[in-house]
Amino acid sequence: MSDEQVKIEVDGREIDARKGAMLIEATDAAGIYIPRFCYHKHLSVAANCRMCLVEVEKAPKPMPACATPVMDGMKVFTRSQKAIAAQHATMEFLLINHPLDCPICDQGGECELQDLAMGYGGDVSQFTERKRVV
Repeated sequence: MSDEQVKIEVDGREIDARKGAMLIEATDAAGIYIPRFCYHKHLSVAANCRMCLVEVEKAPKPMPACATPVMDGMKVFTRSQKAIAAQHATMEFLLINHPLDCPICDQGGECELQDLAMGYGGDVSQFTERKRVV
């Protein structure tokens, strides 16, 4: 391991990561999937969607993987109860103003929101507000 590399543990798997890289970059390079909407490797980090929340050992709350730099010895849990609960809550919040039966998405045949909702959300929400029409 060079001075430019750090070792981190993700879901019990030890991986090497580039020093200063964001956690989501390191997991992508290792083939570990973390859900996301706003992250793109060629754009600046926004951390707006919060879908990439993961549990980091000793952190008081879930952290956005797209905006969390790796540190040597870091332990990350992408499928822990805390991480999954955060991802479910984020998805539920995102679905307040976007119907899963969106005719635009159906026409295009592709909708990442619909795809992720099946894995990290559902169609029942605790929020009772009416959907915003735009």
